[in-house]
Amino acid sequence: MNFLSMIACVALFVVLPVQANETAKLATTMEATLDVMYLDAYKDYTSAQQQDAVRAIVEDQYDLEVLIRRAMARNWSLLTADEQVQVRNLIDQLIVKSFVEGMAGKDRPILDCGAVIDVTSKRIEVPVVISFPSGKTFNVLYRLGLLKTGWQIYDIVAEDISIVSNYRQQFDDHFRKGNGAQLIEKLEKLLGQEELDVSTIIL
Repeated sequence: MNFLSMIACVALFVVLPVQANETAKLATTMEATLDVMYLDAYKDYTSAQQQDAVRAIVEDQYDLEVLIRRAMARNWSLLTADEQVQVRNLIDQLIVKSFVEGMAGKDRPILDCGAVIDVTSKRIEVPVVISFPSGKTFNVLYRLGLLKTGWQIYDIVAEDISIVSNYRQQFDDHFRKGNGAQLIEKLEKLLGQEELDVSTIIL
């Protein structure tokens, strides 16, 4: 798993100070997610247990289906209802597994959230600098949209690489010749790999 891909995974779990009344909730989410990886209280957790804990925290606050459906675009409609559920679940697991395995053995990063950028009344962007004790620093831009369920992440741009655009190209390539069942098979095989690269989630 390359370092930039790991940063993209970290980016999924950074909390964004979107509105004053949500700051506390979002800050708690960020701390709780990183705590799973770094606090002594979780030191005896297996990787699978860490993944379950992180996923529970994230899904309690964010709907990752927004990000997934945007990445799949028109290909989402090519899946049956059952396949949509399976694909969402598998990609959720892959994202969380990539995050947990990518952060294993690394020092806790320092997250510096910049000021919210108002794009429209229903779209905002938040720049975040992720700094590691090793001296490496990465820039991440969160793109959020206001939905009925509140502010949801619809794209993450890590070092000028859009996660959604990257995924969409891969989904488009897959569905030129493949189908939903074959996609599910690929995702299941990826989950069995020891090292995951979130930027090549389908390949």
